[in-house]
Amino acid sequence: MALDKRILIIGSDSLIGGSLMGSLQRAGENVIGTTRRRSSVDKSHVYLDLSEDVEVWQCPLPVSTAIVCAGVTRLDSCRNDPLATASINVKAISILVKHLVEDGVFMIYLSSNQVFDGKFPNRLPDDQVLPITEYGKQKAEVEQIISQWPGSTAIIRFSKVLGSRNNFFPGWINALQDNKVIHPFSDIFMSPVPLFFAISVLNFVRVNRLMGILQVSGEIDVSYADIAYRGAQLLGRNSLLVQPVPFSKAGVQAERLPRYSTLNTSRLKSILGIEVPDVWWTIEKAFVQPGALDELIEAETIKSE
Repeated sequence: MALDKRILIIGSDSLIGGSLMGSLQRAGENVIGTTRRRSSVDKSHVYLDLSEDVEVWQCPLPVSTAIVCAGVTRLDSCRNDPLATASINVKAISILVKHLVEDGVFMIYLSSNQVFDGKFPNRLPDDQVLPITEYGKQKAEVEQIISQWPGSTAIIRFSKVLGSRNNFFPGWINALQDNKVIHPFSDIFMSPVPLFFAISVLNFVRVNRLMGILQVSGEIDVSYADIAYRGAQLLGRNSLLVQPVPFSKAGVQAERLPRYSTLNTSRLKSILGIEVPDVWWTIEKAFVQPGALDELIEAETIKSE
């Protein structure tokens, strides 16, 4: 049984994993992260490549909590090579979870709204999962495996998490500032939350050993087109520069994506006692102050205007 209070971040090279590890280190927590870059191995980072044989991998130090932030997250990568990505996202991660749980470790697994088909908004935690993307199928499969250990695991389903590092709006910003036309999709939607809020939720689950499923998303779904219009307004550019196109007619080879990404967050609100950051606040910061998405500030101060 693991009695040490050390925290293991599986995937500290990732956006959420790296931010979480930095937050824990600044707070003086005893934390160790895994990296697949041998050049990054040091006293606080150990080597782990999920594409290799994880059956023989052992954490060199005892831990009490492990948070799974690793995996292949690009939708097109999972779609184009489902076998290779499933070997990482499903097989390798499931093996790690099993071994760590058997060692007495409390496991937190980061999942996604993509486990649902997106036909309806605000899906409940116990609604039937019905993924339509390969990435969502892989997440759903791991969720099912993890459910074997309900007393030792937590699943956190996130919608899009926006931070300064994964903010995909700069291309639009640069084009609009140069008075160039952009073509956002009119029929793809998101309900983003800022990175700092995701980290706060993870820390709360870790500290309180909150088991079961917790869902984190914005309150509303907004289209890429509406986001682009707001961006043009914030930048003082002509809205005519925004010329939306349907995803189905854009000539992009990709999977059909869920219409709705919002999740029911009642459990999150009742337990944490705070509101999810306003979606438009998150989007506006992504355009004009992306660093604010990373800052650990009080979520209660973020209200819609």
